[in-house]
Amino acid sequence: MPFLLERRIDLKESPIKTERKTLHLPEDTVRALNKLAAKNGTDFSKEVRRAIDEYLDLETTAENIDMINGVIRQELSGQLKALGNRLAGLINRLTIISAAGYYANIAIIADLIDQDRYSSFEKIESAARKRALAFANQKNADALRTFMDDEEMQKAIHAVQGGSRVDSDL
Repeated sequence: MPFLLERRIDLKESPIKTERKTLHLPEDTVRALNKLAAKNGTDFSKEVRRAIDEYLDLETTAENIDMINGVIRQELSGQLKALGNRLAGLINRLTIISAAGYYANIAIIADLIDQDRYSSFEKIESAARKRALAFANQKNADALRTFMDDEEMQKAIHAVQGGSRVDSDL
């Protein structure tokens, strides 16, 4: 059954130019729209216009989704780049601080080295670097376990020290 739809100007709404169109709708759709109009206190025509407007809004949004995604992607990329730069700066400062401590320790140890016990400072420093690299290359859980194990730490220190004290009387 065809229905004639007409947009009438409501004094509460701003004047919108309308055009009369005839729609052919399934009976179930007509019943659903009538029921919705009764529920909302409007008429059939307003519910049809509202449904069409909502559909068109959805279509417009769908068309703009690529643009919206691009804007979001660009914003996230900028934020991640800024955070990456900040982390790189922090790592750089930590590396400088760590290197300063490393070289300060070398200077102190060089002054305190027991020539009877250690064959050469260079061997101690080389062994320490190799141990540090091996430690750094461990998986996090293994490195933490090694670091917290007193016996393992004593073994590492002993290895870096060059073994046991050389007895000068032998």
